[in-house]
Amino acid sequence: MSAWYRAALRAAVTVTVGTALVAVAAPAHAAGKGWELDARSVPAAHRLSRGAGITVAVIDTGVRTAHPVLAGRATEGPDFLHETDQKESWYGDHGTSMASHVLDVAPEAKVLGLRAIRDRTDPDYQSWQDALAKPQADSGRALAEAIRYAADADVRVISLSLGSESPFAPYDSEAAQAIQYAMSKGIVVIASAGNDGDGENLVSYPVAYPGVIGVAASTPSGARADFSTVHSYVDVAAPGVSIWGAKINSTGRASGQGTSPAGALTAGVAALVLAKYPKLSPRQVGALLERTASHPGRHDPRTGYGVVDAAAALRAAADVMPEPYVVPVSAQGAGAHFGPGDDGTPRRIGQPLEVTTLVVAGVLGLIALGMLLAGSLLVVSGRRARRARASPPTAP
Repeated sequence: MSAWYRAALRAAVTVTVGTALVAVAAPAHAAGKGWELDARSVPAAHRLSRGAGITVAVIDTGVRTAHPVLAGRATEGPDFLHETDQKESWYGDHGTSMASHVLDVAPEAKVLGLRAIRDRTDPDYQSWQDALAKPQADSGRALAEAIRYAADADVRVISLSLGSESPFAPYDSEAAQAIQYAMSKGIVVIASAGNDGDGENLVSYPVAYPGVIGVAASTPSGARADFSTVHSYVDVAAPGVSIWGAKINSTGRASGQGTSPAGALTAGVAALVLAKYPKLSPRQVGALLERTASHPGRHDPRTGYGVVDAAAALRAAADVMPEPYVVPVSAQGAGAHFGPGDDGTPRRIGQPLEVTTLVVAGVLGLIALGMLLAGSLLVVSGRRARRARASPPTAP
């Protein structure tokens, strides 16, 4: 494996999907504090299930289990970066917030925190550009190891509010196989779609791996938040703006946005469903979320099948006959199809080509062509000169 690929792989699993947490005194959005629960019928769902008996693995930057918002409902597992940073002031910022979102939806569930990525405030945090320039010793295997650990623990849902911010977005067979292993044990795997907006629409992992429920971020109107990544593997959407999560430098919360909280909130909904109907397979839970979302039957790469409705999913689950766990067909490499379930959507749907990208590519292509022609002429000229020097002089 080349050095640049290793660096890109490390960057892909050490960068959070980028929830921006902003400490403010009042909600910045007109929807108001706590709107994300009402928007998905969570209060109504609590009359049917509160997540009792379900553990959700939050694979992230670590969790501060003593934070008052978590109220003793979280435990911390191994650090898969193999470090001892738990007492650092910056430790667990993103992961603690994600844990609080899961528990807001499923208040009687438990969270298992597993550290596999770094917070942006971590002194060792690297962007993908930094990782390419100066690779570190830690490995991209941390994510796969954390997933396998969770699969062997007593968890039913894995929440992955993380993803690649690298244009290389390497497919990692170890992570893909770890996800397949988790699903074979009946574990629902949920990942955030990413915060790259509707730009180049590059493939991102882990959300693109087969069987993963991909979650976009929505606004109070149900539309896609403008930062939420657009892609065919988006299955559903959940609130992603003005979301209040636990803040590590206080005993309370801060407002944030991103597809990270959208994914964690959806993991909480999965916990509600499995607490009430524990024999449902991962595929069935994903299908329930899709067909009870805000526009079932009509997939859109911006919001999938729409905003998740917790109460509707629970009501519909009552009519579902449990099936054996079926692992998705294994996909080999980044060229395989990653779509929402089996509906056959292509990897890109109606995305316009970027004019700037085309112009730059065209200019670079012309420059490269010119250099190629110039090089060819130099080669030809050199050969002619050598032949001329090698030819014997003509007799008079």
